[in-house]
Amino acid sequence: MSISVFSEKLAPPTTEQLRDALGECLPWWDRITGFMQEAYQLPGLLTFGGKNYGWNLWYKRGSRPLLSLYPRSGGLTAQIVLGKKEVEQAVTLPLGEHIARVLRETTPFHDGLWMFIPLESLQDVEDILQLIQVKSRPRKPVKV
Repeated sequence: MSISVFSEKLAPPTTEQLRDALGECLPWWDRITGFMQEAYQLPGLLTFGGKNYGWNLWYKRGSRPLLSLYPRSGGLTAQIVLGKKEVEQAVTLPLGEHIARVLRETTPFHDGLWMFIPLESLQDVEDILQLIQVKSRPRKPVKV
């Protein structure tokens, strides 16, 4: 079973299918994708991550990945990878309990923390936006 609700390689989801799958979490998706467009001038790239991950919306700046969003039935999962110095910065942020706990409890790898975070609240969405800004400064200032 994949992280994304869309797991068929030959069947990328349409915008309508994405919106239907996200359900009540659609405003969270829209908040994150709108922020990425406004702050970084980045459109997401719909990619297939393999049978374990499925279809996701991937954001990268140059060769550096910033964020992946995996649609779930009635929800979404955010993937963000933080390097060692980024983790040091992130732990000082005023994060909500859920994201702070994920940050503390994720097992680090040699290249940093690979966090797959099922978003549970609007606070989680705002926390993800803070973590993205730790990874890469926005092109233009945006109020989070």
